[in-house]
Amino acid sequence: MSDSFMQNHQSALDNQMEDNAIQVLQDAGIYPDPDNDDILERLFEEAYDEIKENNILQLDEDDLIFAAKTRAERRFEELPEPTGDYDD
Repeated sequence: MSDSFMQNHQSALDNQMEDNAIQVLQDAGIYPDPDNDDILERLFEEAYDEIKENNILQLDEDDLIFAAKTRAERRFEELPEPTGDYDD
């Protein structure tokens, strides 16, 4: 009986154990989440300035914002996964 239970639920149990371990590390300050909002905001500001400076297509403000948001999201996705220590 327990073998079939484990076969049916092992993946969920493993995921829960991993989530719990990460939470313990985060609570201890060992594995904090990077602040993605700050990174995205910086990437957006850089993209906005670049696009506005080289506004060959004469984009209006709404289109500038859309293009900068799109470029920032693409650059964010291209960033390597964070590694190392995040003690600030």
